[in-house]
Amino acid sequence: MTRSKLFSLLLCMLVFLSISSSLPAQAAKSDFFYLTLTWPGSSCNDFLEACCMPQTDEPALDFYVESMETYDSYTGKMVTNCNSTCTFYVNELRKFIEDMYAYWPDVSCPSNNGVSMWKSTFCKYGLCSNLTQQQYFQRALAFRQDLDLLVLLGKKGIVPSNTELYDLEDIESALRAKYPFSFVVECSRNWLKFGEYQLSKIRYCVSMDGTKFISCPISRETSCGDKVKFPLFTYDMLSNGLSNENEINPIELPTHRDEAI
Repeated sequence: MTRSKLFSLLLCMLVFLSISSSLPAQAAKSDFFYLTLTWPGSSCNDFLEACCMPQTDEPALDFYVESMETYDSYTGKMVTNCNSTCTFYVNELRKFIEDMYAYWPDVSCPSNNGVSMWKSTFCKYGLCSNLTQQQYFQRALAFRQDLDLLVLLGKKGIVPSNTELYDLEDIESALRAKYPFSFVVECSRNWLKFGEYQLSKIRYCVSMDGTKFISCPISRETSCGDKVKFPLFTYDMLSNGLSNENEINPIELPTHRDEAI
């Protein structure tokens, strides 16, 4: 190869690399959800994290919806905050607000009515989907009801207890009886009990249109050990957290259905 041809080839390669590096990276696009159901008996059992009774009164003694997180199966990464502007209409939840109180409460302290958490969750994940605000929350609640995890686990003798330790394999087997391919069990550690693993969250993969469970496009390993505690959850674990001016009271829904918060 002559020197001039070699120089031309090198020049072409430099131009190609320059153009390639200047092209914008392909934007992440969500194509499935991770539905996260959390067990408050574990999070409220953490001596570093107190829980409070919501202003909307007693939630269910059950698994709660934490979120439906949007993911890109190609990168395996979460996709969030897809719009810098987010308007939240609490009236969109009017028809199922009692279910929101019961199964999607915010038990963090100080006591609150959950609206701020709902808005934050929708703005972070919901806007990265094609679901409306109403669809996002209503379908997540419907999935939770369909799973009915306390009943599903209870059928195999796995019930909340502060003394029993369950085999992780038995927990997964109980969950597999209904939807065998789309979940992962996660645990936290109770360091007051020598680092004992306690059931914290169960995550399910959901189609992007929010209509069905799917086989998870990405693998996710359990964070549990072989033996897992499923601690009790009682109302005694929710401190009042209310001031005299901040008594238990359901959300005052705006008069106008299109009023944003």
